[in-house]
Amino acid sequence: MTAPSPVGPGGDVRDAARRDARRGAGVRVALVDSGVDASHPALRSAALRHVTLSRRGAAHEVAPCAPGDVSGHGTACAGIVHRMAPGAEITSVRALGEDGRCSRDGLIAALRFCVRERFSVVNLSLGIDIPKSAPLRPGDYRSLVELYEVADAAYTAEVVLVAAGPNAAAFRTYPGRFKSLIGVGRGPFQDPEALRSELTDDHEILAPGDEVLAPAPGGGERRWTGTSFAAPHVTAHVARIRAARPELSIEAVKAALHDLARGSGSGAGRSAEEGATEVGARAAAAGRGAAPGRAAAEAPEDGRAPA
Repeated sequence: MTAPSPVGPGGDVRDAARRDARRGAGVRVALVDSGVDASHPALRSAALRHVTLSRRGAAHEVAPCAPGDVSGHGTACAGIVHRMAPGAEITSVRALGEDGRCSRDGLIAALRFCVRERFSVVNLSLGIDIPKSAPLRPGDYRSLVELYEVADAAYTAEVVLVAAGPNAAAFRTYPGRFKSLIGVGRGPFQDPEALRSELTDDHEILAPGDEVLAPAPGGGERRWTGTSFAAPHVTAHVARIRAARPELSIEAVKAALHDLARGSGSGAGRSAEEGATEVGARAAAAGRGAAPGRAAAEAPEDGRAPA
């Protein structure tokens, strides 16, 4: 039996707060991708900011830029986040080129920017794919060590990183494998709200990633498949959790996310704010939780969008 909703001014305030949390209101989301087409009908009501990564000599810098998407990949991911968390503020960090790739150093520079800016959640529908059978190259260790270090810096700064896992079992994908962040695999879910916990070396949670309807270049929509499109579903859930309980540690956010996954699997229909409130109470009693786990260093390839 459902308890009646609170009445009077207090009840109105609580109802408004729940609605705002459901929308991800005020949460700052970064989308490291190919840019975002702000003129797309699906995004015209979105709160968007646009910056781009560019090389200056041996270094990279991030600076404001005009809206735009060089491939459509970022617009699709932004559309998923905005559809599920329309109150979130999205910053497009354009790092991928027309070929869907960026350098390893570029990926690291983009992540450092996101940590400096203290975004609540960062969507990484890209990664460094490494064949499991590939020999290690000594000169490649540096990139993965630096990537690991910036992921740890994000953890310390309470910046939640959500990263796509591999699309093929023959690959390891970084940084999605790091345990200081949320690695995402894809599942054949029909419900866009669906989640499923699945703790593996490559990811810890599954979200819709097969034939996902999302914005496409030219103003329309198309079906997209890949872990790239599972990750923004999880990013939107995290935005809702952070809107409901901004003080939660990353471990508590992860716990709330997995509580949601259990609820969606059972048909319980728990909301993000309900899960976050319960987990927040447990976290307050138990402390902040464990430090992030280690991830092995492997030989990297260039960053790419794992679509």
